[in-house]
Amino acid sequence: MPRLPAALALSAAAALGASPAWAGTVWLCGLSDNLTRIVCVADQPPAEVDEPQPTTARVRGTTFPLDPRRQWTVDLWSPATDPGPVAQLARATLCYRSPDCEVVMNTAVLERDAPMRSTRR
Repeated sequence: MPRLPAALALSAAAALGASPAWAGTVWLCGLSDNLTRIVCVADQPPAEVDEPQPTTARVRGTTFPLDPRRQWTVDLWSPATDPGPVAQLARATLCYRSPDCEVVMNTAVLERDAPMRSTRR
């Protein structure tokens, strides 16, 4: 197999390292104090992005992928009790048709309060 010229190899490495700052957003999410809202921020919000972010979808005025420079919230109909559906809702809402999007959900408050909820009737 022929070797790539050094300039070609260098430009390929630079192109791989120059992926847009908004690609692959990781959202860190948790529940509000009253458990009725999911609150999310990007793990590392990008600095000012020179190129426009490609729109993959638009729903009721919200453009996806979401802007990682701001905080996003998802209102719940009732207080959260089960971490599985809450994490699934956060992922579906924040990552709608967004490539390389990931949600890390902190549901420790649900696990901490679970014994108290099970004794209440």
